[in-house]
Amino acid sequence: MADDLFSDVEPIPADPDADAHAHADVDFESPDLGDERGDGNDPFTVISNDQVENADKLMADGQVAEALNQYRSAVRKAKEKGEDDTEQRLDLGDAYVYSGQGLNAFRQYRRAIKTAPERAEPHFAMGELYMYYGRLQPAIFEFRKAVALEPKNAYYHYKLGDACAQAGSLSDGITELEASVRLKPQDGFYHFWLGDMLVRAGRDAEAVREMQQATIFSPVDAYYNVRLGAQYRRMMQFRDAAVAVRQAVRLAPNNSAYHCLLADLYSELRLDKHAVFHYQRAGVLDDFDAEQLKRLRRHAGIEDDSDWEEPEDLNLLMPRMESGTVDPEHVQESDDDYEDDTDK
Repeated sequence: MADDLFSDVEPIPADPDADAHAHADVDFESPDLGDERGDGNDPFTVISNDQVENADKLMADGQVAEALNQYRSAVRKAKEKGEDDTEQRLDLGDAYVYSGQGLNAFRQYRRAIKTAPERAEPHFAMGELYMYYGRLQPAIFEFRKAVALEPKNAYYHYKLGDACAQAGSLSDGITELEASVRLKPQDGFYHFWLGDMLVRAGRDAEAVREMQQATIFSPVDAYYNVRLGAQYRRMMQFRDAAVAVRQAVRLAPNNSAYHCLLADLYSELRLDKHAVFHYQRAGVLDDFDAEQLKRLRRHAGIEDDSDWEEPEDLNLLMPRMESGTVDPEHVQESDDDYEDDTDK
């Protein structure tokens, strides 16, 4: 989420260890349905719980005030009937997050934690809220609570690991991602992010193995393939890198950054005709993304100190090429006519 998601609201309390009653601004004994009252209508009109789904649709359609009224009403009805209102409060808290009302979201999540201490979801929701604020230590505290209550939830381990890594503890982050992989061994998502974390820890060979697993279990994910290729390039395995990035190009043929990275690799393999073709393709595709290419080159260990933003001068895209100026107006349909064995 964006760093400034809650920039316009009062900061949430920061100490997750404090007893609930230490947060004097939060009345845990009241319904506490927030300060926003939407369009001025009574927000507590009793609405059937099955209309929470309608509130979801309203939120998706951008009708935030009306959606909040319905979420509040669902909480009110559950409370009046003496039912567990944890799910309704989590829904309302999520809606407050969506609408940028961080403190109100905090109140709903904290209430849910107090009324359902045996459930992991409220702790997880609170952890994500702290993450949105950049409050990493409180987020880690809440994620650890969620993991302790639901230790077989791979996604909870992933979020805890991500928070630990962002807080500077890569070893703890890797431990949590390894737990995710053990719990979901055929999910490419967890293999990929474990691999990404291993890259940051300088454990390149292990990172490649995890990224390979990611592409096996998620074979149509172009980003997993391009990052595997970038990691191979970082390890100077140019041919393997070209194979992986070429697969990414096949999966996402309109991504200009992928074409450029593949061209870089072909250039290093002295396959200049292939390189020229892919630089040309990048030059004529819409939405050329210079920043994405620079990020991919950094992942691949390719120095790129150029200040270009558009592919108008294609020679800037190919610092190692010696084949002369490339004319983007004369682009071939494919590079299939170029014989090489990079994908054999």
